[in-house]
Amino acid sequence: MDFQTRLLDPSQPVIFFELVPPPEGKPEAQESALAEAKKIAPRVQAINLPEIRDESRGGGRTSKFIPRVAPRFFGKRLREEAGAEVVINRGVVYEAGVGAWFRETSQAFGLHHVVLVGGESSQIRYPGPSVVEAAREIRATGLPAVLGGIALPGRAREAGRIRLKTEAGLCFFTTQVLFDSNDIVWLIQRLNGLEARIFLSFAPVTTRRDIEFLRWLGVDLPSDLDAYLLSREATPSSDLAQEASLRLAQTILMDVFDNLPPDPPPLGLNIEHINRRNFPGAVRMLERLGNLYADLLASRRPAQRT
Repeated sequence: MDFQTRLLDPSQPVIFFELVPPPEGKPEAQESALAEAKKIAPRVQAINLPEIRDESRGGGRTSKFIPRVAPRFFGKRLREEAGAEVVINRGVVYEAGVGAWFRETSQAFGLHHVVLVGGESSQIRYPGPSVVEAAREIRATGLPAVLGGIALPGRAREAGRIRLKTEAGLCFFTTQVLFDSNDIVWLIQRLNGLEARIFLSFAPVTTRRDIEFLRWLGVDLPSDLDAYLLSREATPSSDLAQEASLRLAQTILMDVFDNLPPDPPPLGLNIEHINRRNFPGAVRMLERLGNLYADLLASRRPAQRT
């Protein structure tokens, strides 16, 4: 079964592992990341590579910006040396010519699965196309493409945005990292009948610095998350903190499946690690949450007649 067919089949589990590309100018970091990807690739349907930019959000950064290898350069190595399906992210609003960029990415790098990412703020005038315009430019190349987008469950009119992008050719969406089930349950219910797959994103969070970084990125976090994850019972940087983070993710995943509409969109799982320190915790989350996700999906399949 090819990648796009599996992606659009609601009965098939599809799991991404979001791997931050290694720092630029450090060959040893690339080799280390490649070795890790080789271990992960057989356990997922794709490695998802974000594009890391020095964002201009309000407030001071909570961590130093480190330039990273461009996703398509590292993605080519993953595809060729790790045998992995690769999804790369591309911020399309920052420069014009996304059609030419995709043609080069497809023909020179052998990569055809792209998450089209918009800008940080609707108040900024960007030089490049919107996500919908970028999708149309890429489709106009006539080259095979599997296009995705980003879903922000807490954003106003998000269901309508997703449907509009689906009409433009996007067939999957990855959410922001989820720490509460209310907004994502609400969104999934309003996407009843949608054929595009929605990937629920989770990541281990074990320290206050992790939480501060996510808030700086604009992730919608519950006000009591600090108390839940960083309480006396969940000491920062300990196995207990990782376990608390994992329990929260399991609860959200079960809440989503318990509250699905009659004809829900296909659901996928996207596991992230945010930073290098949390990588082992993300691998652990991949194993446990991946098993739960597969079981929940299997429980919805019609019983086979004998």
